[in-house]
Amino acid sequence: MNWYKVDLFALSLDLSPLLTQLQQKGILYRVTEEPKGQCLWLDDQQQAEQLREFIRQNGLDSISPPSMAESSHRNTASLQDGEQFLTRKLVDFHGALGRYPVTLLTLLLGVLGALLVHYDQQLDWVSWLTFQPVRVMGEYLGLASVGAGLEAGQYWRLITPIFLHFGLFHILFNAMWIWEFGRRIEIGLGSFALTALILLIGIASNLTQYLWGGPSLFGGLSGVLYGLMGFLWIYNRFKPHPVFTLQPGIVGFMLVWVVLGMTGAVDFFMDGSIANAAHVGGLISGMLIAVIVAMRK
Repeated sequence: MNWYKVDLFALSLDLSPLLTQLQQKGILYRVTEEPKGQCLWLDDQQQAEQLREFIRQNGLDSISPPSMAESSHRNTASLQDGEQFLTRKLVDFHGALGRYPVTLLTLLLGVLGALLVHYDQQLDWVSWLTFQPVRVMGEYLGLASVGAGLEAGQYWRLITPIFLHFGLFHILFNAMWIWEFGRRIEIGLGSFALTALILLIGIASNLTQYLWGGPSLFGGLSGVLYGLMGFLWIYNRFKPHPVFTLQPGIVGFMLVWVVLGMTGAVDFFMDGSIANAAHVGGLISGMLIAVIVAMRK
């Protein structure tokens, strides 16, 4: 499927209101950064032409004016480069925040969870986010059953372990793939759909890990990222589209990574062992959800 260019806009222009309207109307789009600005693309040629005409009628088409280039010559080269770099980063972040709010919020919560695990050695706060209540007892870790937490009304425990991360490698690996898979789903199906997927897959992966490994201290977004990958992998077979298409090498790599995790080879890079059951549970649940969603549409 091809992408059709709508127009080129200045990097300083906030496209989020327009992108929000496109998303609400179910129109698939993408924004790329070009040498002279940011370019908006649609997957439908007729819609792209109609939107281009609409923008022109409302005077919204804008490329960086010459005056900006002229004024930049009055600055030193280093100052010019610094301003351009900061402006681009601010625009990129603001645009990403408008397009992928759930993806970015998930990453932020994951980073906060990693910091909490690192600094809360006695698990005073971490214990409120684990799948089952835990308590440090001298040199040992006391673990209650998941039922103990649920009987106390602590239903958030079913999902919150996905934000706990154990070590730098753990959060970096998960963040990289959540960004890759999450933003694809968010731009293609919307923020609500991604939120629902994260919650369903997170609960399924946590339950699978608990039922397979018993009471233990586990966490991380890896079960969710495998679920999102599984969703994209299967959903694209029913509803093919460039936004949902994953390179075969990515799927192959992630499946090999599961096998490596089961061998224990990856544990060397982490403070603890890999929650392999969560990976498998997340992957299977994401694939099943994809089949259900695709068949209902």
